[in-house]
Amino acid sequence: MNRRHLLTSTAGTLASAWLPAGELNKKTVWGIAELWQWLYEKQQTSGHDSADCLRAHLDHGIRHVMWALGRSTLDYHSALPTSTMYAGDTRPETKVIGDSFRQECSLRAALAFAEKNGMVIYGRLGMNRHYGDSLGGGLRSQYIAAHPEWMERHRGGQVDGTKVSFAIPEYRAERIAVLLEVAQIGAHGLCLDFCRQPPIARYHPQILDPWLKAGHADPRQMRTGSPEFLEWAQHRAEFVNLFMRDLRAKLRELEKTTKRKVPVMVRIPEATLDLNLMEGLDLRTWLKEGCVDEIALDPLWIWDFEYPDTASPYVELARSHGAKIHGSANTVTGIGVTANARGFLERIARNYDEGVDGLALFQTDAAFLDPALKALLGPLFPHLADAAAVSEKLATARKKQPQMSESERHFGLDNHSLLPQLGRAPRLSLDTL
Repeated sequence: MNRRHLLTSTAGTLASAWLPAGELNKKTVWGIAELWQWLYEKQQTSGHDSADCLRAHLDHGIRHVMWALGRSTLDYHSALPTSTMYAGDTRPETKVIGDSFRQECSLRAALAFAEKNGMVIYGRLGMNRHYGDSLGGGLRSQYIAAHPEWMERHRGGQVDGTKVSFAIPEYRAERIAVLLEVAQIGAHGLCLDFCRQPPIARYHPQILDPWLKAGHADPRQMRTGSPEFLEWAQHRAEFVNLFMRDLRAKLRELEKTTKRKVPVMVRIPEATLDLNLMEGLDLRTWLKEGCVDEIALDPLWIWDFEYPDTASPYVELARSHGAKIHGSANTVTGIGVTANARGFLERIARNYDEGVDGLALFQTDAAFLDPALKALLGPLFPHLADAAAVSEKLATARKKQPQMSESERHFGLDNHSLLPQLGRAPRLSLDTL
């Protein structure tokens, strides 16, 4: 289908200035939009594509949007010497995307529309998704392609051509430079999307060699999830922690100059905190050290693991550090999954019952363009900020449909989730972490 196939206090103050008093007690509903996907689906450019996509969000009652900046290649006009803007790849249907991106800076156009229409835009960057040389390398930045020695290693030693090691200082600097540029352009906040694609840290020699030289046991021989392996996971996550600390320090410098706070949101899999750590995501440390202002969870089920399917531990942790926490639901289907209003509402209501501050709706761009999804979910979107309204609509949906099939029950999961019982590929082995 697309390339996916291969609020902090300041933000709250910003939103409150624009929203009627009756809206202030409602949940924050975030759309997660990629102009890349919008254009892929439409196969035509209007010359004001960013405004069109955001207008669709407004028409469905969504004023907060995580706006895609890109992953390896970027979706906006960057002045950085290390950046490559996406210009299309070997698929003819991607030409329209490159044409639109060249014609107009998607980020600046989105921010201009937001300013006129009272919207909040967080720039969302895929933190470690580089694709390798597939599709002629059109999805990978030239800077990354020039440094194959930076690529991560699998547990067995093979090169992971889709990820760069955060142990590489140059890579950490490249990601920080992009995020700082976006903040300088005027994004209201930043979303660091670690769901594209865990695990974030693996077995690169610059991670593994210092560990072995210090006399530790070889983690490649450890049982995943054991206390010894968690100690190793903490070690390799420290390189991602370095990135988070450096980013926060740089943002604080920028905030002093601009007199404007730039909140940092992280988007991570809703799994467990220990599994997140094994993926390279040390949320406990990020919150403890003040690196993160907000969390957006994503029900991404990819490992052969019994996912708890609850936000409660994250809510408790976020509350203890004064951070905002958002639950999640996908708005499009994965292979074998059937779109279902009750399944969608069940996931949202569960998140609200567990105390989240808001909701992050993945792939809203595509849902607005798909006639069936728009007919099913369109009437619900304007009411999702009201937890009481969600409960009422769920009660109605349960009466209308007392039973759900398994394919319907899984609607709302990240569509990259591996659900072998529904015809998807087998889940990844934890032993490969």
